Parts: sequence; structure tokens; C-alpha cells
Amino acid sequence: MSAQMHATVLIVDDTPDIRELLSLILEQHDFFPLTAAGGVEMDAALKQHRVDLIILDTMMPDEDGLSICRRLQGDEHPPVIMLSARGEDIDRIKGLDLGAEDYMAKPFNPDELIARINVVLRRRLRSVRQAWVKKLFFGWSLESATRQLITPHGVGLTLSAAEFAAMKVLLDYPDRPLRREFMLEKMAAVIEIPTPRALDTIISRLRRRLTKVQAGTRKPDDLIRTVYGVGYMLRPNSEVLK
Repeated sequence: MSAQMHATVLIVDDTPDIRELLSLILEQHDFFPLTAAGGVEMDAALKQHRVDLIILDTMMPDEDGLSICRRLQGDEHPPVIMLSARGEDIDRIKGLDLGAEDYMAKPFNPDELIARINVVLRRRLRSVRQAWVKKLFFGWSLESATRQLITPHGVGLTLSAAEFAAMKVLLDYPDRPLRREFMLEKMAAVIEIPTPRALDTIISRLRRRLTKVQAGTRKPDDLIRTVYGVGYMLRPNSEVLK
């Protein structure tokens, strides 16, 4: 049984045979498929239809999938599953870091694709129902609906889905070091991260962005600490009193 019967799935791929094959697979599992040959057609489809999920090819001649994924960040847009002939970890990490919910390499198993679609749809529904609205910490704030992180100086930063998932776990479990495996398990409610190495990459990118957004402040806030031999933790609350 599908996680969301008759959900509308938009296929964005420049190859007609792939669009036709994916449409057939989706129809066989009670989804309603729409197709687009690239970013322009995708934008038109999103204006005309309520789309529940996008299957997005990474390699397209005009605007590539990674560029499209970058501008589809935020809960106002449907979740994205990236589809690519390249299956290396670095491509997968890049897609997830840009906000994709999942990543599959071609050729793919149709049953696995349907299973992943159902997981993403259930996860999105669960996160909408259960997510907190805003977290306040050390003068910062993080809004779950927009993934907006606001610095104590009022500067805003939109996090990717992967960055938001990492920050959410750190905020949900403060004042304690978190093992990478624990973080990956908890982050799965928002987005699947494949390996501890991928988590390290996401944390590294997040730290760089936090440092950049605080440029010009007298003392940049070191929010995310590395606990060697364990994992990561949010700056302890006890340090606020010092």
C-alpha cells in the first residue's frame, strides 16, 4: 500500500524513454505521474498542479538537476528524489546537501524506487505533523517551516534539508555528545544520510556557513563542537553563564 495513494509525482528528465518508463511504474502503483523535459517545463507544471514529490535527473543539457534542486529548497516546494547515472558517494552527498530527500543511481530497481517514494512521503507527512515551529538558543533562532536560521545579529541563513536535520538533532538533544550513528538514526525522520562520512561533510559545510554568516562580529559563536572519539554536540548551556 502506498504511503499516499494517488499522490502526484513530477518526473523531470530530458530522456523521453526514462519519462515513459517512470510514468508506467508510477501508474502501476496508483500514483499520478506528470512529466517535464527540464527546468522550464517543471516550473510550468508546478504552477498548474499540486505536486507531492519530484523525481529529478541530475544530468540535463540546459539547467542541471543539482541547480534545480538548489532552488527547490524549503518546505513550500515538494520533496525531491535525485536520479542519476552516477552513483558515487560525492554526487549523492552533494544532492542531499542541496536539499534532496533521497538519491538513486541508474539503473534502478522499480520496487526500490516505489519504496523510497513511500518513505519520503511518509517522512514529509510525519515532519509536518510533529515538527516544532521555532527553537531559540543562545540568541539564535531556527524555524522549522522555512529552515531559516537567524543569528543574534538578525542575519538570516536558509539551511539545506541535511543541514536542518543535523541542527534539529543537536537542538533536540542539548548538553550531551551525540554519536554519529545516533545522529544518523534521528536525522532519518527528516532526511536519509547514507554514512557517517556524509554526516561529517554536512557538519563541515554547516560550520563554514555559520562562520561566514557571522563575519564582522567580534567573537564568532562556535555552536557545533567535535567530541573526539564520539561525534558532535551543541555548545553546552553552561557556557552561557560564563
